[in-house]
Amino acid sequence: MKKILITVSERQFSKRQIKSLESLIRQNYRTHIGADSLLIIWNQVPAENIFHDYKNGQPSMLAIESNEHVEQHQRVEMFAACTRDWLQITGQRIDQLIISLLDTPVFNALLQRNSKHLTMPGKVKYFLRLGADLLSSRTLKGYYTFNSSF
Repeated sequence: MKKILITVSERQFSKRQIKSLESLIRQNYRTHIGADSLLIIWNQVPAENIFHDYKNGQPSMLAIESNEHVEQHQRVEMFAACTRDWLQITGQRIDQLIISLLDTPVFNALLQRNSKHLTMPGKVKYFLRLGADLLSSRTLKGYYTFNSSF
C-alpha cells in the first residue's frame, strides 16, 4: 500500500471536495503510475500556522509515495493531470499547489523525520494521538485526517 500525505489548512475544503480530491488522486495514480492501493491521509493544520508568500494562506501540499524508477513521462503526466483536476475542484491558483512524487525510501524518510526530534514519551504520545485522530476521523468523516499541531 502506498501512502499520500496531503497538508492543507483546517476547513479549507468541504467534505465533498475532499472526497472528490481523493477520487481524482486515486484515478490519476492508477492511470499514470500503477494499480497500488493508496492510503490518503490529510494533515489539516490550523489556518494561522500555514503560510504562502510570507502571509497566511491556503496552499495545498501533496507528498505522493511511488515505486522506485517511475519514468519521467509518467511523473509529468501525473503532475499535469493532478494539477488540472485539483485546481478545477478547489479553485486554487497554480502557485498554491505543491505536488511531489517520492520514491518509497524518500517518502519513508520524510515520515520518519517528523518524529525524530521527540523523546520516547513524546513519540508514544504523538503516535497514540495520531492513531486516535486517524481512526475517529475515518469513522466520523469518512476519510483519514489529523491535526499535526497538538
